[in-house]
Amino acid sequence: MDYNKLTDGEALSVEKFKNPSREFGIMPFWFWNGEMSYEEMEYQLRELYAKGIPGIHIHARFGINDYCPYMGEDWLDRVEFTIRKAQEIGMQVWIYDEYNWPSGTCGKKVMERDPDLTEVYLEMVDNYIPGQYFMFMEGTDSRYNDLEESEPIYACAMKIEDMENRKFEYVDLMPTLSFDKVISWEAPKGPWKLCYFIERKASWYCDVLNPESTEKFLEYTHEQYKKRLGASFSKEVKGFFTDEPAMLYFESAGRNKILPWSKQMFKIFKEHNGYDLKKHLPKLFFDLGGDTEQVRYDFWSCLSKQYEKAYYKQIADWCEANDTNFTGHLLYEESLRQHARTGGNLFHMLRHMDMTGVDHLYPRIGTREMPNEHVALKIASSAAHQNGSVRLICESMGGAYWDCTMERMKWIADWEYILGVNIFTPHGFHYSIEGERKRDWPPSQFYHHTWWKQYKLFNDYMTRLGYLVTGGYHVAKVAILYPINSIWANYMPQTTTKIGDTIENDWNYMTDRLLRLHIDFDYIDEDVLADCTIEDGRLCIRDERYEMLMLPPATHIKASTMDILEKFCAQGGKVGGDALLPYKTVEGDAGDLCGRMEKLFGVNPVSLRDAFLARDEKGQELLVKTNGRGGKAVFVTGQGFDANDGLAMLREAMLECVTPEIRIDNDEVFYLHRVKDGQDFFFLSNPVAQGAEITVTLKGEVQPQLWNLENGEIRDVPVYTVENGETTFRLTMQPYGSHMVSFVSGPAAVHAVESDLTLTEVGDTVKGYARLEKDGRVVLSDGRTLAVKAARPLPEIRFADTWRFAVNAPNALLTDRWKMRIDDGTPVDVAALGAPDYSFDGWFDMRMGAWELQLPEERDEAVYPVDLWYVTRFEAEYLPDDLRLMIDGFKGLGYELYINGRRMAETPVRSFIDAEIKEVPLSGYAVPGVNTVVVKLTVHKKSDGMIDLLKVIGDFGVKEADGREMIAAPVRTIKTGDWVPQGLPYFSGTGSYTQTIDVPAEYIGKRLVVRASLGTDVLEVLVNGRMAGTCLWNPYELEITEHIVEGKNEITFNVVNTVMNILEGTRNKSGLFDASIVAYDRYELDA
Repeated sequence: MDYNKLTDGEALSVEKFKNPSREFGIMPFWFWNGEMSYEEMEYQLRELYAKGIPGIHIHARFGINDYCPYMGEDWLDRVEFTIRKAQEIGMQVWIYDEYNWPSGTCGKKVMERDPDLTEVYLEMVDNYIPGQYFMFMEGTDSRYNDLEESEPIYACAMKIEDMENRKFEYVDLMPTLSFDKVISWEAPKGPWKLCYFIERKASWYCDVLNPESTEKFLEYTHEQYKKRLGASFSKEVKGFFTDEPAMLYFESAGRNKILPWSKQMFKIFKEHNGYDLKKHLPKLFFDLGGDTEQVRYDFWSCLSKQYEKAYYKQIADWCEANDTNFTGHLLYEESLRQHARTGGNLFHMLRHMDMTGVDHLYPRIGTREMPNEHVALKIASSAAHQNGSVRLICESMGGAYWDCTMERMKWIADWEYILGVNIFTPHGFHYSIEGERKRDWPPSQFYHHTWWKQYKLFNDYMTRLGYLVTGGYHVAKVAILYPINSIWANYMPQTTTKIGDTIENDWNYMTDRLLRLHIDFDYIDEDVLADCTIEDGRLCIRDERYEMLMLPPATHIKASTMDILEKFCAQGGKVGGDALLPYKTVEGDAGDLCGRMEKLFGVNPVSLRDAFLARDEKGQELLVKTNGRGGKAVFVTGQGFDANDGLAMLREAMLECVTPEIRIDNDEVFYLHRVKDGQDFFFLSNPVAQGAEITVTLKGEVQPQLWNLENGEIRDVPVYTVENGETTFRLTMQPYGSHMVSFVSGPAAVHAVESDLTLTEVGDTVKGYARLEKDGRVVLSDGRTLAVKAARPLPEIRFADTWRFAVNAPNALLTDRWKMRIDDGTPVDVAALGAPDYSFDGWFDMRMGAWELQLPEERDEAVYPVDLWYVTRFEAEYLPDDLRLMIDGFKGLGYELYINGRRMAETPVRSFIDAEIKEVPLSGYAVPGVNTVVVKLTVHKKSDGMIDLLKVIGDFGVKEADGREMIAAPVRTIKTGDWVPQGLPYFSGTGSYTQTIDVPAEYIGKRLVVRASLGTDVLEVLVNGRMAGTCLWNPYELEITEHIVEGKNEITFNVVNTVMNILEGTRNKSGLFDASIVAYDRYELDA
């Protein structure tokens, strides 16, 4: 493994594209959550290597402490083993720096060893007091207000009338504090708002604003790895991944009267800002006029700087001093409001990472309806571009469900890479999915999955894509100002404001719509902006060259930003604004900011604000100001782009300032432009379920090329036009499809500009294929027209409806229906439980899951351990030799298993699906007819029990009769269509459909393509015993010309569904729904 390739990229070559270095492939989280046997660990590492994976992140997850306590000696032994074995195999090891998440506590050791480092937060408890009234606010309990386990830090009261008039006058109530925590106040005539500010602890997290917390985190975590590995540490641990630390981890997602805090917050604030915060606390929650916005900015800016210094910089400094790398991602990266509350200025945090990181969860992407989904990735890629981070790592696919297909993975990965990602990090690859571990943010993309055999093909795709988009530079013409300072100045935790909503909504709207207008951009922070140079009318930072700086609605900026706006426009740059312009500087003294803004844009910021707040009607107007040096300022008045759905106005404003470098006539298609070793690459993605024919226009007279990410082939686009210095061509975008487009300067001497054929060669002869019902033509660039005499297309070869069928894995019969009773010491006749007339009076009906939480009423005495008896039955009219029972989710201290009254004597062995899901044979135990399964389970907590589906597996079919499912003869023939109702409702694996068909002589010599329909699963096609190809996603089409012979041909379709059917008992539609062979006529024309 070459670490420099992983971090810096590799030079462009055709051969490297065909067979790229593995360093550009997938880098998963390897979830350590089981017994972690050395033999199994080595097996899993070798499986990873065999699929082309360059390295892993060791990640402690739920379950590990039952076997190998986190950061204990056994844990460190296994880390050392993994590093040594990875070196032997040729892989890199990174370490996720926490048990589960969020990072910062070393599995809560930081707080357990020093409770003073526990997170604290500030909460405001307020009461409306109607008038002359005696108020006795008890701070020791919650009989009237929620004040338990809190410490008072300040209290005051304000007249409601003053608050409504945005006037800040208050009564300091701290002199009335009595009995430690009681506010006792004789309120004068009112009404009044009484505000009681309290400090509370969140015991599950640490105070990340306190540098000592991070010092201890580093001591308990990073230093332990260094100590164990010694002098070789920096060579063996490539870096640490930190995950979702946050300034606030108490009800941080909701709107409430809670703020991040720290034990020394008043002191920290004064050191940052030079004045006392205490009496200004109400301004963080209410609009009280005067300096309210300044106080808010000062508070949130102070928190952000403190957080940055205490956490990110400290870890970065440690990693630098120890010659390893720092990466990771923040919490709630997709929301500006949440940036304020939990993450601070994200650009400030990300600048400390050697490799910028981000995450994206769930099977969803940015859309018109959810534009904020784009934001996190765009922030991270912008920071990477501006900080010089060549790689951008994205934690991906968490919560993408067990029915995750490779098409779903490609859909999300393509979109992530369009937005700037170039390391795909699946969350995660589980060591084991036994029991509840299968519910830890599925899916596992590892060896458990049905399509693991084909995973290398997916990784090859990702590796080629990663190779092309790593190194070189990103191209975008627009920078959008990151409006965090305006968000801070307008932020209240318990509610939103019209200004705050408009800032966020328009920021999100512009993000999505500019992608659809094919005008790429970066976000830019004001501190980064201050470091830009201006060259030839462009803002320059590292490799980025922005022609336009766009301001979202904003109220506050730094003074340096105003200077840049003026200088940039004066030197030929383009600037834009929307709805609101800044009227204050964050430094407090606005100076002549409003006058300078008005001179630049032609509108007064204060007048804009007042009109914006006074009106709600829709409507927008574009204002344009130019200067004699090519500079231009555009401003769009009104209530904002989002409120007006102002796509047309946004397009008009942007086209006043920039010319798109690519035109695509479909706004569903996104693009990324990068230059690698002087060659331009445009990655196009169609992230929707509808395919499309699109027209693409590039600047310049060029020969367009398609670089195929699936197989590494490069081919010229044969049909295109060159006109007015532009090159235009058509592309077919499949559902969720993509293309990597490049070009070479200068079009071919002769190429096609129009064709009724799909062309494969244009030269002295023109070759192609088609199914033409009437004569066609090929028009060449030199004006010649070549006539194409239509052949009569041969009919499709259809397959019969019945197939020979086989599977590569056992079928399953599932149940989660049990009878259960608590052992009370009375002997249980296990054999009698199987009697048809056995009375289960006094037994509970149970489903899979925590046993005690399903009881209809509480036990008289909740003592442990407890023995439970579970009974269920399955029916078999056929008994295969390989009938087995899977031991999955028997959660407790131990169990006894009985089949038809006989105790299971055989030792469970590893199952076909997982290292720790075991199986036992039922041969010799099971009988034709009804079979009784009894489990005596010893539990020691209320969440124990039979927590998963009971799975009987083997070579059989499942028959349904009278509402019952039973084991039946195996499925050996099957009809075209869904296999679920044909005896395979819970089968997960590969189903092989085979037929022998007759191919007449007239088909030989044609271009033969097999087409299939199977939803979004994986397809392999074999012809006459030879592999013809694999389709990981749509379209399910493969050329099989070279494999077909005249006469009899055996065709096999291997359909690989997902593992959801067997794991969750979900009857996902699976199988071969249609198939045919299509013959295309070949044409060869003299040019």
